[in-house]
Amino acid sequence: MTLLNKLVLLVAIGASFVLLHMKGQTEMLWIMAVLVGILSLFSIIWRVMEAKEMAMGPEIRDRTITWWWMVAVFMLALSTHRIVSFLFLGFLSFAALREYYSMLPMHEKAGDKVLSFKDRGAILASYLAIPTIILLAYIEWYNLFIILVPVYVFLLIPILFILQNRTQGCLKSMGVIALGFMFFVHNFGHCLFMINMGPIVLMYCIALTEARDLLSFWVGKGLARKAAAMPKGKLRSFLERKIAAEISPKKTWAAGLVSAVLIALLSLVFVPLMPDFPDGRMSYAYSALVGFMIGMLGLFGDLAFSMVKRDIGVKDSGSSLPGHGGIIDRIDSLVFTVPIVFHLIYWQYF
Repeated sequence: MTLLNKLVLLVAIGASFVLLHMKGQTEMLWIMAVLVGILSLFSIIWRVMEAKEMAMGPEIRDRTITWWWMVAVFMLALSTHRIVSFLFLGFLSFAALREYYSMLPMHEKAGDKVLSFKDRGAILASYLAIPTIILLAYIEWYNLFIILVPVYVFLLIPILFILQNRTQGCLKSMGVIALGFMFFVHNFGHCLFMINMGPIVLMYCIALTEARDLLSFWVGKGLARKAAAMPKGKLRSFLERKIAAEISPKKTWAAGLVSAVLIALLSLVFVPLMPDFPDGRMSYAYSALVGFMIGMLGLFGDLAFSMVKRDIGVKDSGSSLPGHGGIIDRIDSLVFTVPIVFHLIYWQYF
């Protein structure tokens, strides 16, 4: 990282801390401080690994540097004016949807894994849904926000196809396009309305989802090593049981469950930081339940996009985030956790 990049990062993070302090958001300050502490630790680790010429050193370096930028931008978005947070999350939704469509080349005629030029109208409609849900979330029009994409946009797509008088490839195109806007506009778009619950609620969901990704990697490695040292038996068989070997040969039920339990325990740390909801404060028991759900849903979000990428024949969804791949590679678990966490909290406390 160049000196200029370090200075920009320092200014962005420093400005975020000052703005949060001025707003009196002590809970957010604590979480941000923990994140900066973790990233500082990993920065030391990759320097040590590179000095010892360890194989994973460059990968840890690239991932850590990218995380520094992601955290800095995220902190700045949440600490400035409310509209900046909405625009930032709306841009993420747009970038993920664009990346999704870019994985499928567009040809004159729709094929097995390609889109047709005729699909451009429907794709444009799915993009236009993004500023609309940003506006609805910003003015807190919940009743329309929650049905706009799954009802109105969903029904608009076949209407557009009918007006094109299409009979070939429409079923495949409608499925691909509907999946895209349901994942990245509707599901991920719940982040926008979650800000209205309190920025700390959004931070809670994102922090636990990303922590699950990190924990599951090390838990999986640890359990695999332990299983390899065991004699054959039921326990070893359970530890090695794959969830979906064709999609991800290293992911096991044992690692997934252990990671989910750890996330449930980590979720308890956030309880004192949560705001007062209209129907009370989040209880420790409910927090553990939500944390466990994040652990399991994050796992299946990760697997769902691995499945899609394997079907298309790509390793990463893009290359915009060095060490991580593309935007989708970073938010795939959030697509599954954000809407469920939102509705679990909304159902119980609003």
